[in-house]
Amino acid sequence: MTTVLDRYFEIVDSAGGHPADLADLRDVLAENVLLMHSGEMVQGRNPAVDLHVAQAAKWARSKHRWTSSVGADGSVTGWWSRSGQDQHGHGCHGEGQVTAAVDADGRISRLHLTLTDGSDRARVLIARHLEVWMMPDPTERAEAMAAIYTEGIRFMEPDDVFVGREVLNEYIDVVRRKAPPLRSRVVSHTRNREFILWTWDFGFAGNRTAVGLEVLRLDGDLIDTVTVFGSDRDAESAR
Repeated sequence: MTTVLDRYFEIVDSAGGHPADLADLRDVLAENVLLMHSGEMVQGRNPAVDLHVAQAAKWARSKHRWTSSVGADGSVTGWWSRSGQDQHGHGCHGEGQVTAAVDADGRISRLHLTLTDGSDRARVLIARHLEVWMMPDPTERAEAMAAIYTEGIRFMEPDDVFVGREVLNEYIDVVRRKAPPLRSRVVSHTRNREFILWTWDFGFAGNRTAVGLEVLRLDGDLIDTVTVFGSDRDAESAR
């Protein structure tokens, strides 16, 4: 049986080198769809299509493989992978899990694609880092934190420093209660040995945004230190 998730991946693949063809995604996405893809998050049909267009522009060619299974509640779950060449001709791939909730009209109302492995290890770590902050349940979050942060993780903001997974987990709860992001975008990233530098653009209630960058210091394949620069949640949105 063909699922709405099958149709979603077929549309993404059919666009090829023509991101404008992704407009057909509007046929399968609900008007107020919540999209979480590789650590990025947007809400609304048009922002979701725009995010896919931005992602497609990074690939010269690519192809998805996926599985899909429909649950008793109508949700669709599976596994996905994407492989091909980027705009510089380099081979690249990524993979993860996918979950889709479907509304009464058969459109996707919530789409979550994790990025758990891939050729760009820096981007995978950023995605897993962001996934932690999306998790509402502190117990589930603690398990995810153990797989991405060292036990003595240091999270350094301009005005505060939080040390240890347990302390950081409590701080994430505070952030989620007071100012949960409604949009998160990865603007750029680069890696130099054990350091990852990435820039971000977050959106909050009241049309407010925060832009800045983080430096992630790695200990093997775990994040040991997060240093935040430029966080300003009171900045007025230009949108």
